[in-house]
Amino acid sequence: MDIYSYLKKDHKKVADLMDQVIATSDSGQRQKLFEQIKLELTLHAETEEQTFYKTILKETRSKAVEEKMDHADHEHDEIDQYLQTLSTLPVDTDKWHFTFGEFKQAVTHHVHEEENEIFEKAKQYLSPEQAKSLAKEMDSLKKAALKEMTKSLEPAQ
Repeated sequence: MDIYSYLKKDHKKVADLMDQVIATSDSGQRQKLFEQIKLELTLHAETEEQTFYKTILKETRSKAVEEKMDHADHEHDEIDQYLQTLSTLPVDTDKWHFTFGEFKQAVTHHVHEEENEIFEKAKQYLSPEQAKSLAKEMDSLKKAALKEMTKSLEPAQ
């Protein structure tokens, strides 16, 4: 699997979870789904920036691509802000639902730009071998980060 397929798989997983959030009327289930979205997006953004974005910037050395990557980083920050805001609101309020709708729109916009603009640029500069290697590297980083997160949540003995 190459980095493009790997990222699309992540994007689809989050989109499906967001659709489930919208479809459920159960507050407990909505909260669980939101926590899963938060985890998925946090792991995704951090490891994507460390692997895919970093490599694109290194390989291209193009002002236009650099601006695209800055924009994508800004969108990651915006999505993180939404996650923080949503985390402070009760999931059964109108404010949470409205903010979740904005959040979903921001994520959808970011994914569209990434898959239709950044991927196309990256394919001009990254070899198929690099794309496969980046997918493995990102997956490995995600697993390590998840393990660390899980370990930090365990009660001290």
